[in-house]
Amino acid sequence: MTFGVFNGPGRPWHLGRVAGIPIRLQPFLLVLVVGLALSQALKLGWQAGLMTIFGLGLVLGSVLLHELGHALVARRLGVGVRDITLWPLGGVAMLEGMPDDPAVEGAVALAGPLVNFALAGLGIVGLLMLGVLSQMTSMAPFELGVVPVLGLLVWVNLVMGVFNLLPAFPMDGGKILRSLLARRRGWLRGTETAAQIGRLFAWGMILFGWQWSLMMPFLGLFLLFAGSKELLGVRLRHMAGAAGGFGPRGFAFGNLEDLFRQAAAGGVGGGSPGSGANHGDPSHSQQGFSDEDVRRMEAQRGRLRSDDLP
Repeated sequence: MTFGVFNGPGRPWHLGRVAGIPIRLQPFLLVLVVGLALSQALKLGWQAGLMTIFGLGLVLGSVLLHELGHALVARRLGVGVRDITLWPLGGVAMLEGMPDDPAVEGAVALAGPLVNFALAGLGIVGLLMLGVLSQMTSMAPFELGVVPVLGLLVWVNLVMGVFNLLPAFPMDGGKILRSLLARRRGWLRGTETAAQIGRLFAWGMILFGWQWSLMMPFLGLFLLFAGSKELLGVRLRHMAGAAGGFGPRGFAFGNLEDLFRQAAAGGVGGGSPGSGANHGDPSHSQQGFSDEDVRRMEAQRGRLRSDDLP
């Protein structure tokens, strides 16, 4: 998953850098890993505990490579990369200066799942090679240790790649969907449609995801929050453009609430609702934000001023 803004539970630990990109770990993730390993050790013995740690380590390694795929492609396309954070629901690549460009977003979003499919492919090749070698030589002891590892590598990365391609905005599949929609409908309209579809998937995870994983409902809640926040950011940027855009010191209004109230009263910059706020998207009528919208946004982020604009 890739997001422009993310605040995880607790201050992340800095683990090091890969290709110059800081890698961070939320401490609660380590608590979960140790807790699961101890639980398995108490039930099935210390070997089961060690295998749990190994399996979760392989999962986290795949998540890290997935996020590196996003980050490296983004950097190649001129997008800034702040860091990568591993946390209980997966990984987050923090990107800065992501343009409203369908081609760029589509390439960055697709890079992560492609890394997973490449890792799964390597695992399959390894399993095929072991099958050939086992017919040529006696390698039963070696094979017993390697086959489960490669099998887990294949399974984890296939599941991760397919799952991330679900059109659950703002997951990778949702970002790819928005990039496709934005080519025909414009960035704002594409974001709104992708966010609506993403909410359906998020509610599905919340209501039914517990049947597959206890973490799934929490992921659904996070997607609801992150999708709404991303949609809000896009609407603010388009309203800012309609109101005159950004000056050398940022947004022209000292307080964004003024902009919201003007938009709710009948458009910005003297235009009528839907005329200027469309920002090049005449198919969509943008009515702005109500007083309740302003209060809800300020309840989440504090008083909205120019430096709050995404």
